[in-house]
Amino acid sequence: MKFIDLSHPFRDGQTSFPGDPPLRIAPHATIEKDRCNVSRIAMGSHQGTHLDALYHFVPDGKRIDQMPLDWFCGPATLLRIPKPARAEITVADLKPFEDRLVPGARVIYETGWHRHYGQADYFTDFPSLTQEAAAYLAGRRIRLLGMDTPTPSRDYFEVHHLLQQEPAEIVIVESLANLDALPEHFLFIGFPLPFEGGDGSPIRAVAGIE
Repeated sequence: MKFIDLSHPFRDGQTSFPGDPPLRIAPHATIEKDRCNVSRIAMGSHQGTHLDALYHFVPDGKRIDQMPLDWFCGPATLLRIPKPARAEITVADLKPFEDRLVPGARVIYETGWHRHYGQADYFTDFPSLTQEAAAYLAGRRIRLLGMDTPTPSRDYFEVHHLLQQEPAEIVIVESLANLDALPEHFLFIGFPLPFEGGDGSPIRAVAGIE
């Protein structure tokens, strides 16, 4: 099996979602002084390529350590939905893929926005899922929704609730990279760190290709 890295690298001082803590990576111990290298890392739970626990926006939603591991790994399908800056992703954009939007499906869409990662407009001008499109996906009962944007929508409060509250409980994976290298069908692997009571976690997202 060939593996494709779908994660953006972590770099000290890289841009975080507005209002989130900045990423800081600094030496804590060194071989020269301490006979080993140890780094000190500080960041928010939604830094870089990451997934949202249901608890992120839903007060009684499942936390990272309460979500079954099989939610984060399995066969996935890619939807190519190219969009320019600040464009909407609508129900009409999703309808052509209706045969893939089945209960339990892991679905990832590519807008092309992953190419803007690290640029000034990445967190401000991304293509945005409409509330109607989010409700449509919630009704299809898919298991996981991944994307190359930093969040599904500028209507982030409403759309997260539509996708993550019961009965939908959709795992949201944000800021994926290298989606243009994927075929339509692949194995998705994106396990979170087991933060007790966590609201989200950075992940090493990987696609497995036969």
